[in-house]
Amino acid sequence: MRLTDNNDVRENNIRLVLDIIREAGAISRVDIAHATQLSRSTITNIVNELLPTGLVRETGTVNSIVGRRPILLEFDYGARAVLGVDMGATHLTVAATNLGGQVLAIRHEDYPVAADPGGSINRIVALLAEVQALAGYSRERVLGIGIGVPAPLEGDRLDRLSPIILPQWVGIDLKRELEAATQHSIFLDNDANVGALAEKWWGHGRNVPNFAFIKLGTGVGCGLIIDGSVYRGAGGTAGEIGHSSIDPNGPVCRCGLNGCLEALTGAPAIIEAVECHLAAGRQSQLAGAFTVAEVAAAARAGDPVATEVITTAGRYLGIAIANLLNLVNPGLIVLWGGITDASEMLLTQLRQTVRERSFSKSTAEAIITTSRLGEDAIAIGAATLVIQQTLRSPEPSILEVIMGNGRR
Repeated sequence: MRLTDNNDVRENNIRLVLDIIREAGAISRVDIAHATQLSRSTITNIVNELLPTGLVRETGTVNSIVGRRPILLEFDYGARAVLGVDMGATHLTVAATNLGGQVLAIRHEDYPVAADPGGSINRIVALLAEVQALAGYSRERVLGIGIGVPAPLEGDRLDRLSPIILPQWVGIDLKRELEAATQHSIFLDNDANVGALAEKWWGHGRNVPNFAFIKLGTGVGCGLIIDGSVYRGAGGTAGEIGHSSIDPNGPVCRCGLNGCLEALTGAPAIIEAVECHLAAGRQSQLAGAFTVAEVAAAARAGDPVATEVITTAGRYLGIAIANLLNLVNPGLIVLWGGITDASEMLLTQLRQTVRERSFSKSTAEAIITTSRLGEDAIAIGAATLVIQQTLRSPEPSILEVIMGNGRR
């Protein structure tokens, strides 16, 4: 972190102390001073500033050979709520969590997000108010709002949704509109990136410095964690694995290219593949309207159509992941989305294809698995984005945020 004046140093020290307390579970002021190499008087001053915020509290004492018994400090994960939004192309999930990523309240709603920007924003605002009330936190005790969006972010501040993926959202400043409507700081990122963040803080990636989180939904995206941080690339579009070419003669993708992974394994492609088999007269337990999760469940039950479709999707995913392993060499690949309900059937075909197409050392070093965070991983990741940006990043001012003045 670049430090330019005394305020920067103070902010950095506060974040450092807060993070050490959070990670330690319970720790004394003396041990914080040893861990940070800051003076005891500096630690005392910082702790005295943090105690009134409620984020840190005193909790008992520890035995000491000489002198007074040191008082222990601990992080209070319930001191603030965080709101997270999974803004999918066809759904909204809005969650309130505590500072430990535990869901306190959540709402799910099908909504044509890609086609209706104005209505989507109105529904997000309404759902945010609902989950905040259900969680039982006042506005002043909400740290901020994170949004996972189903498109790459563009612009100098990465605050605009890609018009290629979401053409109806051209000219819509989602961040500004939501900040005006909620009077909270809004933190935006691509949905696969916030999924990767959730996996880093609360899931399989906690002790893995380099891994990939692949989101399989209407769209297909990839959040990359490199050296412990989300990697966005030069223009913010790193990880768009869904638009890597798998079959140059394949179907046209919504991005305009041919044979993209998304056009072959995204939810609409899975549904269409099953419908084609049914139209050809093949027997299947699937009929009428069905979801990708239901296709996955049918495959687990031995349905021949569902099995073929899931296996084919696993092969396409294996090609893309083999390329990813060869290029980036992550130690872990985490898959998330309705199609992963097929679990071992999907993974078996995927892993076989990876072994056939990737450098053997990359394959041997990588674990490929499914997320354990459940269907709400993106909403939890969006909330985690707020926690990360507020407690660890240099902007906004941490004391302004935690004292309840979190607008940037």
